[in-house]
Amino acid sequence: SKKLINNKIRSMKKISMQDIARELDISITTVSFVVNGKNKEKGISDETTKKVKDLIKKRGFNPNASARALRTGKSNTIVLIVEDIANSFFGSIAKYIEAAAYKNGYKIFYGSTDNNNEIAEALISNMKNSSVDGFIITPTNKLSGEITNLKNENIPFVLIDRVLPDIETNNVTLDNYIGAYDLTKHLIDNGYENIGFVTLSDGMSQMNDRRRGYQTALQINKKKILPESYLEVTFQDNELFVIDAITKYLKQNKKLDALFFATNYLGIYGLEAIQKSKLTIPDDIAVVSFDDNTLFRLTTPSITVASQPIEEIASTSIDLLLKSINKKGKNQRPISISLKPEIIIRNSSPKKKSK
Repeated sequence: SKKLINNKIRSMKKISMQDIARELDISITTVSFVVNGKNKEKGISDETTKKVKDLIKKRGFNPNASARALRTGKSNTIVLIVEDIANSFFGSIAKYIEAAAYKNGYKIFYGSTDNNNEIAEALISNMKNSSVDGFIITPTNKLSGEITNLKNENIPFVLIDRVLPDIETNNVTLDNYIGAYDLTKHLIDNGYENIGFVTLSDGMSQMNDRRRGYQTALQINKKKILPESYLEVTFQDNELFVIDAITKYLKQNKKLDALFFATNYLGIYGLEAIQKSKLTIPDDIAVVSFDDNTLFRLTTPSITVASQPIEEIASTSIDLLLKSINKKGKNQRPISISLKPEIIIRNSSPKKKSK
């Protein structure tokens, strides 16, 4: 909704003297005099001075940073736009990116798109006008127009987690194909024959690659890929809907002896659905998931995963962006970096017992 988009933009947007003046319904000149300590000299009342200083503190306005940006042409701020900052994967990415940025003298503004293209476009469009130095973006699958605009305007940016196949850009991604292949092969090697795949249907590049890896492993090992092998939900489906869908899927496909969840949060929902279905892991059904999660390590049995090198993704993406910022205006060939996942074998996928 427009209200949601506007709230997200307000939460990210850099505060200026114009914003302070507009909110207090006073002139920018008055704000400037207070900021520069000339309030008494210019006859500005103590009441107005206090209002300006209080709002500056409340809104986190940094007049020194603003002045430096005018002198150097840099604001030393970076925008990080991800799918969902509350998700453990993206939250961890943000933590490491912020630490790396801070070491290099940069601050981070955050935004979540909820995989909504309209929100993503609005966030990028508005933040371009806020004197930021660059972007790190997890793109929605229809963001090509706004990303092309960033390229044409020579604004430094790096895509992470996924790419837009029709645009050549700086990006840091995971080899999702090989991670999914290796997870599926692990199940096959341990004797599982009917492996279900629970994924998102939104056409995102990383999900497509995970599906391909799963399919290829089955094909090479001469396993059938049946229509009932797949369950697709959307990012917008709520938790209860997804749990119910997985529960129904299990009920309708009793021959399944293993489940592969394409993301960690689908895996978490899946654990609840399996419990609701009165199935036991791994005796009734084995489970693996793409992306690790604290719950997967702590639950009994612990869950086998393809783990992403989160710290390496963060450090690589910030390094790539800072190089692009420092070379702004020069001809640069886009750099694409693909990192390898780690298969962590736990107790949810042992060798299948003969029945």
